[in-house]
Amino acid sequence: MFQVPFRSAMSDADLAVLARGLDLSTHMYPKMRPDPNSPGVARLDHFSGLFLERGAGERRWMLEGRTWGQPAPDTVHSWHLLAAQAARQLDPSVTLPEPMPGTVPSIPDHAPGRTGDRRLTRLRRRLAGL
Repeated sequence: MFQVPFRSAMSDADLAVLARGLDLSTHMYPKMRPDPNSPGVARLDHFSGLFLERGAGERRWMLEGRTWGQPAPDTVHSWHLLAAQAARQLDPSVTLPEPMPGTVPSIPDHAPGRTGDRRLTRLRRRLAGL
């Protein structure tokens, strides 16, 4: 599905960043060697997961998205973006995925009118005691 390579010493603090940002369950210190399991996994949906894998070199890691279902392309893109943002907290050289073609940034359909201004004005007066 997608891969996000990054470099990190993978200290306990780094693991905490990934666990907090991705809801990643980690088990870096297996009881039996060699352990074929991924050192970390986060469930994305019922048929998909995000796996923390060791990379080819030292201090190289990869977040790999895998699926056994048929998620929508925009859903996969949002998962990829989430994984890249989490990896970027540990390695600033990680590049974020390009926006999907044909998507428009979310912009409000209407400009805020006077209603919002009146409400804030009333709140300011109430706080000031006028």
